[in-house]
Formats: sequence, structure tokens, C-alpha cells
Amino acid sequence: MWPSPSLANAGTPLLWTGLLHLFLGNLILGYVEAGLLSRLFGVSRGRSLVVLILANYASAWAGALLLVNRLSHYSGITLENVQLWLGIFVILAFVLTLLIEYPFFWILLRQRKQAILTALKATLLIHGISYLLLFGWYGLNSQTSLLTQLTQVPGDQLQLSRDYTLHYLSLDETQAFRSDLGGANPEAMNREEFNALASELKSSFGPVPKLTEATEWDFYTNVFAGGGLSGYNRTTQERIQVSLETPFAVWAISHAAHLAGDVLVFQLGQDQICLLHLETHRIALIARGKHPVVTGE
Repeated sequence: MWPSPSLANAGTPLLWTGLLHLFLGNLILGYVEAGLLSRLFGVSRGRSLVVLILANYASAWAGALLLVNRLSHYSGITLENVQLWLGIFVILAFVLTLLIEYPFFWILLRQRKQAILTALKATLLIHGISYLLLFGWYGLNSQTSLLTQLTQVPGDQLQLSRDYTLHYLSLDETQAFRSDLGGANPEAMNREEFNALASELKSSFGPVPKLTEATEWDFYTNVFAGGGLSGYNRTTQERIQVSLETPFAVWAISHAAHLAGDVLVFQLGQDQICLLHLETHRIALIARGKHPVVTGE
């Protein structure tokens, strides 16, 4: 909403958003929640301020450790189901917050009649409000263009050239495979042969190597997930940038190759090999593996 320059060595907006939330944002949330508790339930702001600041720090760090660092690395989350999982993570984060912070609200309201129900009501109501602030804070600084600007389709729906061969490593990097661009019928290949092909790549990030000259596009991959894949058309000056960086899914784009027909093959996150057809803005998950290398033409 507010475009600004992005420097490769400065991190990403979401990175700084998370750090500010964990170290400073909880002070603000505690202050806001203390004000709401005072206005809606008549609890002294001064009495509740320290307690609710501690509550916010406890729930924020628990969420970071239990959700972001653990569930977000679950291998079952892929391009094909990530939107569903993002919704699940938001719900889990909200429920986890309620469970952790409820005892703090009960401490402040324990002298009231029906203290348990009153504390539950206060926890639900106040966090329903404060979560709108958090949702907006993270939403403004997340990058979801990979999901919103591209259409996810099965690989067999894309028109793929048979003149290219895809090579990649297994998830544990112990076995090498080769297949067509659709990822169908992979067959094992000699690891030394794969290493020889991979050694020709200069870097996992940076300018995307071209296996075709019939294009006006130049592409670049960024080491930060928020930078993703960017492209520039030298003739039309058109630009494209796609990335996915949210609190629960941080997937960098690497090991890219630019093929004929402005088709790109790249690794998304840790082990998803994807194919992007630029003209139709369609993307497909074609294999689960690492360090893809494309040869042909």
C-alpha cells in the first residue's frame, strides 16, 4: 500500500514486523488491552497494565516457538494446500493466545462474581479487538503475490517442451533423479553426473540463467523470501514480482532456470520444484526435491 525501495541487505518488511512485535509490539498491545479491560470491565488500568504486558509477551513467544518454528515447517504444506493451512494457522494462533492469556485475565478478575466466565468473556472480547490490529499489522507487511497473482494448476495442464530434462535431488539429498518437465516418471541417475551438471550453476540466487535467447525478459531471484522472483521486459518495460512471505509460510525462490516460451523452473522453499508459465500466469508443483537443474535445447 505504501511502495518503498527494498535493499537486499536490509531484510524484509515482514522480518522487521515480527521482530518489532516480539520485542516492542507487546508493550503496545498490553497497553491497549489494559485500556479496554478498564473501559469494558472497570479494572484499574495501572493494576492490569503489567499483567497484560506479560501475558502478551508469553503468548507471542509461545506462538513463535510452537507455530512459526514448528508447524510452519511441516512437510505436508505445499503450494497446493498452503492457503488452507494459512487459515488453519491463524485460527490456531488465536486459540493458543486465548489459552495462554486467559489465566492472566482471571488473575485480574478473580474477585468478581462468576470470575471464570467473566474472565473468559473478557479474554474473547478484548482479543477479538486486539487481533484485528495484529492481523492488519502482519497483513500489510506480508507478501502473497505468488498466491494472488498466479493460478495454481496441475503440471499436466501446462504446455511443456519435451526438449528439456529436469534433474534434481531427493528430499534427503542422497539420490539424484531425472524426469521430463512435468515431473512424471522420474528415474534414478548417477549422483556424479548430477554433481557435474549442478557445478555449472554460479549461484542459487541472483540473475536467472537462460536456456533460450528468444526472450525479452530478464529474471532475478532474491535471497530473501519477500524478494521472491522478479522479472523485467526490456521491450515493453513490463515488470513482474511474485513471492510468498507470511508469518506461517516463508518460502524463498531459488535454483531458477529460464526456458523457451518464458517458462521458469525453480525451487520454492525447501523442497518444492515448481514450473511457472509467464504468459498465462499459471504455476504448478511438478516434483518434491532439491536443487533442480534443467538441461536441453
